[in-house]
Amino acid sequence: MNTGVQRSSATPPAARTATTPAMGTSPGNVFGTGKNVPRIAMAHRIPYVATASVSNLRDLEAKITHAMSLHGARYVHILVPCPLGWGSAPEDTIKVARLAVESGLFPLFEAHDGCVTSRTPIRERVPVTEYLKLQKRFAHLFGKARDEERIARIQAMADANIAEYGLLEG
Repeated sequence: MNTGVQRSSATPPAARTATTPAMGTSPGNVFGTGKNVPRIAMAHRIPYVATASVSNLRDLEAKITHAMSLHGARYVHILVPCPLGWGSAPEDTIKVARLAVESGLFPLFEAHDGCVTSRTPIRERVPVTEYLKLQKRFAHLFGKARDEERIARIQAMADANIAEYGLLEG
């Protein structure tokens, strides 16, 4: 999200923002409009691209240390939940970040010269609903009439990430 909790090109589908309110037949951000910025960086052959999360500080520290040791362009995409914008409890910040990773919605990986070279496997896979329910920006999916179709589409996105990045051990 942008400052002011406005929609950005990285706002997830179905999330409500100040500019994509939870109203109408398909509330929140539309599917298919988001941009995967780490993949864009990889497509441009940036020498080092990584994703990290505040829920895994050792991984984050290692990736930043590695990025700092390199010359040239580097891109590290860090997931840091925004309690105000996401409508989550501040004390749940690390939990929300961990659930994004453990659901498969935010895969942790490193790429060199456009190719994924390492990934962090999911320790305990959880359904996306565990991640979504902690955030008011997705509350409309769990109202009187639970939006099973859109929840299933978000789950399918997580499942695709898990398969693409090989995130399940064994």
